[in-house]
Amino acid sequence: MLDPIIILIGGAAGTSKTSNGQRICESYNIAHRIGTGFIREYTKHFISKSDNKFLYNFSFTPPENISPFDNLFKQSQPLKSGIDLCIKRARNEGTSLIVEGVNIIPGMYNYESSSIQIIFYVNDFDQHYNMIQGKTHSKRIISRDNFLKVRDIQNKLLEEAKKFNWETFDLSSDINIITEIGKLIKKG
Repeated sequence: MLDPIIILIGGAAGTSKTSNGQRICESYNIAHRIGTGFIREYTKHFISKSDNKFLYNFSFTPPENISPFDNLFKQSQPLKSGIDLCIKRARNEGTSLIVEGVNIIPGMYNYESSSIQIIFYVNDFDQHYNMIQGKTHSKRIISRDNFLKVRDIQNKLLEEAKKFNWETFDLSSDINIITEIGKLIKKG
């Protein structure tokens, strides 16, 4: 029996993780897709703001004087066990799964239980700025200062991806992400 396809997709805000995650699900008949933003919202039910203030803000708006990436890391830590359990369930059930979102960080999720581990990024500054204002988060307002923090997060995620041998895809280039994911699935 073949192992199910389990794909982790990380990347800074505005790199089309959600849009492309949906396209990948549809293209490869992946049964489930979970966004870490929704997992973060659910986790707030169990962790108060006084216990973890990092859960209660965007990745690019630290509640105190720390780097945007450190903020993201602290925001992501309480999500790890829930995401691990979702992946474990997919493995045990033999069902395919994509977990996508800014909270998927190389190193934090660097284990063999996922088939494919990817960081999406957008090298082109202006294109990324336009993408972050996109339709999947239509009510989110991004200031220029916040966008520069997003770019800092992206740079750090790329460093971590390189360190932990994750695939990276520049979505500002002329790339067919569906084809590229297909290659990774075949490579297994």
